[in-house]
Amino acid sequence: MHRSQLTLLLVLLLSAAVSADLVRTLRTGRARGRGGTITRQKRPEKYWRYVYGDCAVLVLCSVALLWMIISPESF
Repeated sequence: MHRSQLTLLLVLLLSAAVSADLVRTLRTGRARGRGGTITRQKRPEKYWRYVYGDCAVLVLCSVALLWMIISPESF
């Protein structure tokens, strides 16, 4: 497999995993943290930080995909 195709595959897998985690987190109101479960009701600051972190990873994956489309020779 060519290096750019492997990078594309890894970015797509990462974005799919983070998207699935974000959907599950928003539907259930619970997130997995280092210290246990983070809920929307008990610890809203940490919960929303987790959600925003997932969104940031998705934005970075989108930027990487856009970069691969615009300038494929750089990979």
